[in-house]
Amino acid sequence: MKNLRMLELRRAAGQTQKEIAEAVGISQSSYAMIEGGHRHPRKNVQKKLSDHFGVTVDELFFADLNHDTRLKAALGN
Repeated sequence: MKNLRMLELRRAAGQTQKEIAEAVGISQSSYAMIEGGHRHPRKNVQKKLSDHFGVTVDELFFADLNHDTRLKAALGN
């Protein structure tokens, strides 16, 4: 699943994938795979990316999962 939050934050910052990748010390292709949902980054890269965007690791990588889980719990499913 694509990481739409990363895409949204990147576009809001007006940065390219290459610029962000360089800022956090990964290749542009690795960044593209993370944003595209084809790769899940190691914890240290998650932290660097969340710091770069000014959000928590949970918000950047797990917000949709947490929301879905909370919603199902609230509905009793």
